[in-house]
Amino acid sequence: MKPVVRLAGDDASVSAVAKEAVEVLRAQPQAASALFSRLWNLHQRRRRFVSASAAPAIAVAAAPARARSSAGYRAVWGTLLGLGLTAALTSAVMLGPSDRRNAFMNPELAMSTAVIAGAIAIPVLLITLLLKVPDVRSARIGETFSVLVGLLCVAMLVVRLLLGTGDDRGFTPDDLAIWLPMTAVIALLIAGVAIRSDLARRQDAALTPRARASVDPGDLRQMRRDAEWAASSSSPTPSDKAEWSRRLDTLASAGIDATTIAQARTLAPAAWVAWLAYDGEIDIAGVIPRP
Repeated sequence: MKPVVRLAGDDASVSAVAKEAVEVLRAQPQAASALFSRLWNLHQRRRRFVSASAAPAIAVAAAPARARSSAGYRAVWGTLLGLGLTAALTSAVMLGPSDRRNAFMNPELAMSTAVIAGAIAIPVLLITLLLKVPDVRSARIGETFSVLVGLLCVAMLVVRLLLGTGDDRGFTPDDLAIWLPMTAVIALLIAGVAIRSDLARRQDAALTPRARASVDPGDLRQMRRDAEWAASSSSPTPSDKAEWSRRLDTLASAGIDATTIAQARTLAPAAWVAWLAYDGEIDIAGVIPRP
């Protein structure tokens, strides 16, 4: 296929030349009518394609860009999150239901470990919650691990609420009076981190440039072929050429852009209106007759 011809000059100059090209083409009414009908079809298809392609870029440009965090900040945020979730998990499993892995663990040791781990988890998770999520990758990781650890903490909390001290591990009501509210606070903080990570991930996804609307490559090629056909569909007669030249001289005298006039002199009237219709950004209403 031949290269696309980009018409030179502003929209007003290009349209003014196109109006004169239309008048020249009307010397052959039947051929002109068929040409104009095909050009309108081409123009409408190109307008849809140009609009669909430009809309995502405009939406992205209107949205504020999300600042990228430094590698050091990401490392600090990730370390705090990992420490907080590890401490929360440790605190939760220390008072889990009795099984062969912990049936012989000293309840006092388990309780002291749970309290120390909880005392670490609460401030660390609070700091993590207050800090900005660094980027979308950190948000995905934070959301995933927070949900997993949070669900396990809630499960241990529910199990201990149902069992109370009624198992063979030897915990006392005083132990649960400390551990239950502490674990509830931890679960709430983890939920907060998960929610904030999810919001950051969604915001980043909204700001990411979307893929351009899918257009059938075959249709794009066909639009090019239609434009090329229209551009060469009408061979001007000597009288048409003389009339075309006279009209361009008149436009030049009227102050139309010299660059536009110079390019128009190298193209036939049919070629000028064909590439105008193919442009897709200049509205041809009032320039090329509607069929």
